[in-house]
Amino acid sequence: MKHLLFTICIFAYSFTTSTAQVDTINTSNGKLNLAALQEGKRTYAVFFEDSLTGNRLTTADLWDRTIRFSTTPTGQKTYQFGWKWYQKDSLLADVTATGILSSLAPLTHNATYTKRGIRNFVFNGTTVTIPPASRRTARDSAFNVVMNPPAFEFPMDLEILPLLPFKKVGQEFAIAFYEPGSPASDYYRLTVTGREDLVMGGNAKINCWLLTIDYGQSDAHATFWISDQNREVVKMREYFRGRYRYKVKLY
Repeated sequence: MKHLLFTICIFAYSFTTSTAQVDTINTSNGKLNLAALQEGKRTYAVFFEDSLTGNRLTTADLWDRTIRFSTTPTGQKTYQFGWKWYQKDSLLADVTATGILSSLAPLTHNATYTKRGIRNFVFNGTTVTIPPASRRTARDSAFNVVMNPPAFEFPMDLEILPLLPFKKVGQEFAIAFYEPGSPASDYYRLTVTGREDLVMGGNAKINCWLLTIDYGQSDAHATFWISDQNREVVKMREYFRGRYRYKVKLY
């Protein structure tokens, strides 16, 4: 009997220890390294390859992404996020979002998509609604989502993931994201899977953390190369339905 109790205790301790290794991160617990968030513009080339042959499947789109800081008349420090998605000579998406700088909690999300139209949302704490001026249907008026967990805006993943508190290979995080317009926020599991020197143009090497995200689907996952010095995503490779999507920082 004593042996059985001892075994149960050891199992419970091991389970608790392994669970505690996952660092839960959301907009309310202040665990991101916000000092690493820098103002500026970054441009990424985005393209697809066949996962088996390595053949390029598309020409590259361009993503221009910007971060700016400002202060409201009441003294609150905020950020403004911008994302412009170009395909050849066309602007496919133009997204602007704002939020509270001290937590990265979102405040507004305004987006214009060539195929999806205008999608605007406003955040009041953890409650998400469509602003009155943007309501076109009864469904728009009824839209009301309470983010549980309190979450970061998913379109800002390239800017937010580099702010994780990297310490060692093997770290695990659960980070809360919300895709504006979706019915709920959720945690996504991330693992620091390695470190390596990524060779860039001119044989320059950038020491990077390798961060893998689990999207909760068996056929969808991605790895981010995040520079240790500048804390920015310099490369991403995402697998989905037999294809790789790459995002590569140009400048």
